[in-house]
Order: sequence, then C-alpha cells, then structure tokens
Amino acid sequence: MIETRNVYIQLIELCQQQLAEGKWEVGARFPSERELAAEYGLSRATANKVLSKLVSEGWLEIRRGAGCFVAERPTLFSELRQMDSFTDFARANGLMPSTEVTAFESLREVNDHIAAKLQLKSRERVISIVRRRLLNGVPVIHEERWLPSKRYPRLKAKDLEGSFYAICRERYSLHATREDATLSAAIPPRASDMSGPTLCLDGAAYDAEDNPLWLQRLHYHGECFEMRHTSENLSAFPRMSLRLRKEFLGKLA
Repeated sequence: MIETRNVYIQLIELCQQQLAEGKWEVGARFPSERELAAEYGLSRATANKVLSKLVSEGWLEIRRGAGCFVAERPTLFSELRQMDSFTDFARANGLMPSTEVTAFESLREVNDHIAAKLQLKSRERVISIVRRRLLNGVPVIHEERWLPSKRYPRLKAKDLEGSFYAICRERYSLHATREDATLSAAIPPRASDMSGPTLCLDGAAYDAEDNPLWLQRLHYHGECFEMRHTSENLSAFPRMSLRLRKEFLGKLA
C-alpha cells in the first residue's frame, strides 16, 4: 500500500516511471481500475483518476469494452529520452562516451527568464551547471542546466559525471511528468568547442504537481546529429528521432 505523500500523485509517478522503463510493452493491457486499487490499497475512485491522467498524457489508450492499453508515444522527447543514458547510447553505436562538468555554481541571483521558468522566490538559490558530452573524445553535446537548489540538496559537481536523470530518480525521487521545449537551429556557445550550427533543445521539465524540476538548453552538434522522420502511413502519428549521422560515424571509425 502507498502511504507517503499524496497517493494519487505518487501512483501516477510510479506508473509513469514503470511505463518509461518498459515494464509493459506497447499494446499490452494495463492494470484495470479494480486491479490498481487492490494492489496499492486505494479507493477505486483514486485509481480511476490515475488511469484518466495517464490516458490524457498519452501513456495509455482506452479500447472500448476491453480496458486500458499501453499507447505508442512516438514524440521527439521520447526519442531524445533514449539518450538519457549517454553511455548506453554511445556503446550501442560502438563509441566511447565521456562527460566533463565544466561549470557548477550556486547562484543567489539569475536573470528574469530563468527565475520565471523555475518559479523562484526572491533570492532563492539556483544551481547552474554546464557539461560537455563527448564521443571518442569529440564534443557532441553542450548542456546548460538550471536547478532550483531546494529540490537538490547536497548536489556536487562530481555527482554529474554520470546520468543526471538517474540522480533525479534514485537520490531525489524526482520524476518529470511534463516537458515543454522548442527545437531550433542555433550557434553554439564559445565554451562548447563546437563549430557550426547546432540543434538546440530549450525548455523546462515539471513534476506531477506542475512544479519545475529543471530548465535546460542542450546543443546537439549539427555535424554529428540529424533529425529523421518516419511514418508507416499518412494517418499514423509521425516519428521524429535524433540520430548520429553516418558521415560522423565514418570519421570516428
């Protein structure tokens, strides 16, 4: 039985995490309202609210007379999420990954845009992070991230040499349930050691209660990455993915 925090919020986060990790395959039947209520010691009304929320966010789809099933979620963010484990992504392409934390600061004051996006109170501290992600020693992603300090107590620069998302989940029990971002062409910062245009992903992530978890700006090296669109038929939801260019892989081979 779930006992800590609001049971509705906690069960949503748990289901989202399990769905993201692939506990149920796309098209698989998801536990019913009655099954969720019995497994977690909840009322059926609460279980129904959880299912409704998962359906509204695109995790599940309702099949009349059959129940809820795991939905296909072919969004750009879902494809980019495959790169959350930069190590796994690199090794799948036969490359050696590494991460450099080039800046780590605790700031009392930030610009108005950052303060508004993170819903900060006056002089509330922010952790500012800059990282470089490299493949075979070549910088391919320049990452800038801003965190509300109160959500990440005792976070150190050395903690960020691995997966940021793993730290969120495992140390702080933070799970992003909504992300709002744009993708555009951009010129990388000088500190990135990347030349030429980049694909810049710029936006924020929020928890189930719509509290901001982070603001980020990720520059993907334009010579290394390309966008790909696939669709099995014109009525299908388009699949947008970010992948390594064959020319780049050829240079590193």
